Amino acid sequence: MKILIGGVRGGSPVADAAFLRYGGDTTALLVEAEDGGRIIVDGGTGLRQIGERLRGADRSRPLHMLFTHFHHDHISGLPSFMLMYEPDWNMTFASRMLGGCTIEDIMKILVAPPFWPLRHDQFNPAKQFRVLEDERIDSPETIGSLEVRWCPAHHPGGSTAFRFDEPATGASVVMATDIEWSESTEAEQDAFRRLCTTPGAPGLMLFDGICARRDYEPYRGWGHSTWEEGIELAKECGAGRLLITHHQTENDDATLDRMREEIRSAWPNADLARQGEEESIQ
Repeated sequence: MKILIGGVRGGSPVADAAFLRYGGDTTALLVEAEDGGRIIVDGGTGLRQIGERLRGADRSRPLHMLFTHFHHDHISGLPSFMLMYEPDWNMTFASRMLGGCTIEDIMKILVAPPFWPLRHDQFNPAKQFRVLEDERIDSPETIGSLEVRWCPAHHPGGSTAFRFDEPATGASVVMATDIEWSESTEAEQDAFRRLCTTPGAPGLMLFDGICARRDYEPYRGWGHSTWEEGIELAKECGAGRLLITHHQTENDDATLDRMREEIRSAWPNADLARQGEEESIQ
């Protein structure tokens, strides 16, 4: 299994020379199975890079898009995601019901006049939409050769943590962007721990960590965690590696370099996620 990290920012994208090393696009992730199957998670501005990656891909295979939630930084890349308009792509969009909305409801508003000159169903009317159950841990859904699990994550308006397993290779990855661990209920924490340990420890965990624990208090209630919490959880669940993501918009490369030094010192298997980074998971 491979993943391509299309975007790592939270809040809003940033384009500036001081932000190039870690990247300025917002959250989007591409999961690629050994057999060529692909799943995209979230539709931030990082979709641009994922779209470029898939431009020459085999279009006979279905392309699935899953959404953690519908905040702007996770859907703002959708209107300009050109693969969505191309008729030879068989695409399925899926999300949990959040705030009374599905991803289909969001698309009908976001990718349509007056916010966009085209409608999402122009040129490619064959797109499909699905509503995911609130939790799916013990009985995963199969998408191609991948097993997909998920559970709710504590975040204003709700969010979803996903896990992808490839039984043929034993590779696994957990993605938990937009989760506030310290404000999570005991039931929410138990569900996430089960996600991280079923059917076994993940090879890679991507986890929300916008700041250090000492700087957390001003952000309490915003729906985000500290990188120390990410390390503690990764160690507890036996994760092979940890990548901290959802970097603050204002944190430039120099700021993130200092954070990275602390993270690497705390646990050598942890690091900051970078836009454009490709990970091969064993």
